[in-house]
Amino acid sequence: MSDIYRNALESLNTGILVFDGDGKLAYMNPAAEEIFQGSAQILKGKHYRTLFRGSPSAVRIARKAIAENAAVTGFDVELRLSHRGAELPPLSAIIGASPLSGTEGEPQGAVVSIKPADFFTMAEQDEMAALSAEEMQMLAYGIAHEIRNPLGGILGAAQWILRRETSDEERSEGVRLIQREAGRINNLVEKMLEMGKSPRSAKPFPLLPLLLEAEELLKSEVRAKGKEISFERRVDPSLPNVSGHPDTIFRAIVNILKNSVEAIEGKGTIRIDARMNVNFRVSRGKGRKLSFLEISITDDGAGMSEEDSRKAFLPFFTTKPMGTGLGLVMARQAVTRNGGKLEIKSVRGAGTTVRISLPVEPGKKAAR
Repeated sequence: MSDIYRNALESLNTGILVFDGDGKLAYMNPAAEEIFQGSAQILKGKHYRTLFRGSPSAVRIARKAIAENAAVTGFDVELRLSHRGAELPPLSAIIGASPLSGTEGEPQGAVVSIKPADFFTMAEQDEMAALSAEEMQMLAYGIAHEIRNPLGGILGAAQWILRRETSDEERSEGVRLIQREAGRINNLVEKMLEMGKSPRSAKPFPLLPLLLEAEELLKSEVRAKGKEISFERRVDPSLPNVSGHPDTIFRAIVNILKNSVEAIEGKGTIRIDARMNVNFRVSRGKGRKLSFLEISITDDGAGMSEEDSRKAFLPFFTTKPMGTGLGLVMARQAVTRNGGKLEIKSVRGAGTTVRISLPVEPGKKAAR
């Protein structure tokens, strides 16, 4: 293979695998290495049935191209790859296979392309993060609602204090009420100002110490609430550093963990996983790739309906009596501003999983 063709294949975000006429792997590009979490050197020579074991649809697609010399494409193909945890759904992908022919037209194998269905370009990510008309409406309503309520309390307390017949004790209570409600407004304003600040410069930092600190913080809250919640953590200490600002990412993780604690009534489990994310991969030009590390926070709490899940990132939307509806909004902003993404999947009565994908420090790769 000439250098120009090899460089072109290795610059693609789509996984490319080339099989010979016997169905054995002859070549795979870096994108395919990340999907399979294995190097081309180790996987070379393996049969497609071995590589796609547990994924019958993928096997059929490869077999049709190799054995029947026919081009075929499969959408939403489920890839059950060994590196993915058993509790996670299979990797959904678009798989295309085209037969390879020799100079005389004789079959010589096939080229298989794999593009994870969950792949996002940076442009698509920015579009998702932009405020929609519905979000703007919810934002305006939420600000008005959050300010009007404490203002009503402040005005009522002021009128109470000004009455001649009000006792000193009642005036003191009115002053305390004004201070409390003014504090609520100040807290809201501080959150809004935080959301409006320019993002801090990204820098590399290890993820594990940050997760440990957030977990310990929430364990204290669990004890204070009298709940029985166990934390299960599966994080490989050899994972590479991520790129971002540790303070804002820490607050985002704490917000998500707090939501998990509040969603569990009495007794439950919160699981924290971290692994390389093969679904989210961005090209930076000249063959450079930006890889991502995924944090999954899963609870077995009350969960949310499909409609509430859709609205979860709307400013001021909340299902909690004392919630502001800004926690997840600020968490998503902290993640996306650093070039990552945040998504939520929830089932009523079964729990919630929040996944955060953060860019890996440039030039670093996960240990094989």
